Amino acid sequence: MNPGDLIQSRYRLVRMLGSGASGTVWAAKNELIDREVALKILHPDVAADAVSLQRFFNEAKASGRVRSPSIVEILDLGQAEDGSPFLVFELLHGEGLDAWIARERMLDPGMLTDLFVGVVRALDSAHQQGIIHRDLKPANLYAHRAATGELVLKILDFGISKMLEGNPEHLTLTRTGTVVGSPAYMSPEQAAGRDDIDGRADVWSLGVVMHEALTATLPHEAPNYNALMVRIMTRDADPVVSRRPDLPPALASIVDDCLRRDRDRRPTAGVLAARLEAALHEMQPMRYGAQGSAHAGMRLPSVPQSMPRPNMPSAPAAHAAPAPMEPMVAPNTASSGSGILILAAGIGIALGMIALFVLSRFLLH
Repeated sequence: MNPGDLIQSRYRLVRMLGSGASGTVWAAKNELIDREVALKILHPDVAADAVSLQRFFNEAKASGRVRSPSIVEILDLGQAEDGSPFLVFELLHGEGLDAWIARERMLDPGMLTDLFVGVVRALDSAHQQGIIHRDLKPANLYAHRAATGELVLKILDFGISKMLEGNPEHLTLTRTGTVVGSPAYMSPEQAAGRDDIDGRADVWSLGVVMHEALTATLPHEAPNYNALMVRIMTRDADPVVSRRPDLPPALASIVDDCLRRDRDRRPTAGVLAARLEAALHEMQPMRYGAQGSAHAGMRLPSVPQSMPRPNMPSAPAAHAAPAPMEPMVAPNTASSGSGILILAAGIGIALGMIALFVLSRFLLH
């Protein structure tokens, strides 16, 4: 496909934002309603893979079921003229939390707390509908500057989410490998390969993300994948104040509670959201104005397309979930001042083949 191509008589491809082994992501324009969007297009050979196709549809279903300003909005699902399935997303302007952390190292506690309230509320809604993300990490959280100027942290990539109603088409995703997720952010129960994962695994992952964003370190680090899994399953994380003593006590307590190895001691997403709001209230009097947001005027600087990441061991091939496509960052434009970074979520890759008629049958229902 090339810039200028028209998909399904309405989506005009403008520029490629990125590509990977499983597909491409494009900035595009819906010419019927004059709206800029992002298109994620699977390669035809990947679309013929049963698990890859299922993950693709899983992402659309999960994101579509949970409507929240803190979850990237999926606008459409279709099939290109060459048979490739595609998803249409809102076009995001900003940068990934991973790039933000890599540049700033330790983020402001008040700003981070404010941004995470929306994320946790969205997760609570997902959990109440039986949807578990299972792969929360900085690369799957995106700091988006809305047209109003508000900064919103959005959840990306529900491709390996688990739907708990027991629908067989979703259970396949958890049974194709022993471990699903990103090693450094996995909960102890994920690291152990348990099949009764629930929303508390997402709470753990958010605890890791908050710990990393506040201290520039991960709560658990090890020289290789196996050692990391053992450490996560058997060792308690050090109190976060040991890495950053100036943290507000309420926020430090929240991070520590998210990282309890015993999931029964972790808060639910609903409780976590309430505690974050209470902690924010304690931090905000000198920081927030009438609009109630510490970051409404904050500028997201441009960042290089390739940023250093913390040392996170990769899962060996026998255990790893299919790797997502790298986030896509658009080149800066001359009119953007500091530049606009545009991202669309990654695409999972897996093994096993299926005829493309599966896609057609899905789209007809």
